[in-house]
Amino acid sequence: MNYFKNALFTIVALVVFSNTNAQTFAQRLKNTTFVFGLSEHIVIDNGKEYQFKFDTKSWNLLPFPSKISAEAFLKKGWSLGTEFAYTSYKANAIVDNVALLKDNTFFSGDFHIRYHFDILYKTPSFFDPYLMTGMGFTYRSGVNKTQTSTGTNNIGVGCNFWIYKGFGLSLQSVGKFTMKGGTKSNYLHHSVGLVYKLKPLSGKPPLK
Repeated sequence: MNYFKNALFTIVALVVFSNTNAQTFAQRLKNTTFVFGLSEHIVIDNGKEYQFKFDTKSWNLLPFPSKISAEAFLKKGWSLGTEFAYTSYKANAIVDNVALLKDNTFFSGDFHIRYHFDILYKTPSFFDPYLMTGMGFTYRSGVNKTQTSTGTNNIGVGCNFWIYKGFGLSLQSVGKFTMKGGTKSNYLHHSVGLVYKLKPLSGKPPLK
């Protein structure tokens, strides 16, 4: 009988604990500001990542939108986000200092943390610059087989321009440093797109 009572008490405690955590998590979600985006992105992957000259021949891009993103604000300017991008490396494009013989596929998925400097403003501003860092995964069918799939360490800068009722323009540049394949496999990832900031479901002012 004592065993049955202890088991029953444990089950009830777990249910109460789970419900409390679920309610806390649900409340946090209601108080969270989310930002979603659709972007056009450019991959510069010619093996000369430290040469920043304006050379459109090195651009790899597809028509808009070719990148999606989502971001959740925490507090005091910090946020967590993720983004997924796709493009095609065209035949004759230079990738890692090698001319491709056929079209190839590029895909990347990234997770990052951002610090938004608009938290320093006393009043809301349309100008929202940020720094970001994180990690990701890149698949490139056109490079050396030992480098086709690799993790990346990312660091970048960006800015949102909040134009009208939650809608904005986003600009971002990220340097991606591969975890294998050597420095020639590092690449640059630029994007420009549209973002929309959702108001918290709780009705409270958006987090910054």
